[in-house]
Formats: sequence, C-alpha cells, structure tokens
Amino acid sequence: MAGLGIDTSAVSNVAAASNSNTENKNTLDKDAFLKLLVTQMQYQDPMEPTSNTEYMSQMAQFSSVEQMQNLTSTITSGQTMSLTGQYVILNVPDAAGNIDQVSGLVDYVTVQDGKTYFHIGENYYPSDYLDSVVSMDYIEHLADQAKEENVSLEEAFASEAAKSVENE
Repeated sequence: MAGLGIDTSAVSNVAAASNSNTENKNTLDKDAFLKLLVTQMQYQDPMEPTSNTEYMSQMAQFSSVEQMQNLTSTITSGQTMSLTGQYVILNVPDAAGNIDQVSGLVDYVTVQDGKTYFHIGENYYPSDYLDSVVSMDYIEHLADQAKEENVSLEEAFASEAAKSVENE
C-alpha cells in the first residue's frame, strides 16, 4: 500500500488511546474462562471429583462461544470495510469524556491489532465511534436546500434533524 501514499503509522497512536478507554470493561473473555476452569479443577472435592464429561461439555461450550466471537468479529470487520467512500457521523469522546460529533467521507479503513479504524480527513477514528452513515444523495439534497435557503450545509443539516425530531 505504500505505493498509494497511504501512511497507517498514525493508527498506532489512536489504537493506544482507544485501548485505554476500552480496557476498563468488565467482560469475561476466553482467558478468564480458562482460568476459571483451571481453578475449578484445582479446588474440586477429591471425594467427589467432577466427571470428564462435565469438563468436555464446558470445553465444548467455550469453543462454541469463541467461534461465535470470531464470526462476529469477521462480520463486523467486513461491514466496516464496506464503509469506504461513505459519509459517516462519529461520536468521538474528548479527554473530559464529552462527546463531539465528527463527520466526513471515509477515505479508507485500516485494521490494527484486530480493530478497524476509519481514515477521515487527516485523522484515524476507531469504528466503535460510528453513529450514522449518511447517503450521498441526502448530502446533495441538503446542499441544494442550503443553496435555496442561503444557509450553510451544517445549518441545513441541523434544520432537517430538528424536523425529524418534531415528527417523532
């Protein structure tokens, strides 16, 4: 990809910042499951040991969950890749935790450590921040409306958003 002039080295910085936000989640991953299983085996009652079939059942369940997680990750990554060239709106948290909306065309999508990132303008954003995908036809409609009303595109978009909220 170097021939295209695409530099993905900046993704590492975004990935590090993004990982610090997501590592705080309390989830039971496959490593934690295996640790629980080993602990269960260590502390089982020697007078009534757990049968091999119970362990095999737990390992089969673990394997099924792991495969579902892998499939979900693959599907999500594929869906994210298809957003190249699309206009998206992202909810990006700042250092204080406030949400700022960033929008623009996705130039390309890159993958770093199993996570996908959008390149919009000169920045990379984790695909987790995705809020909306906007049709280019809709953007053109708003641009035409902005010209007619002699307002900016952002004002036309805000006006349309207000109308849709009123109709709900």
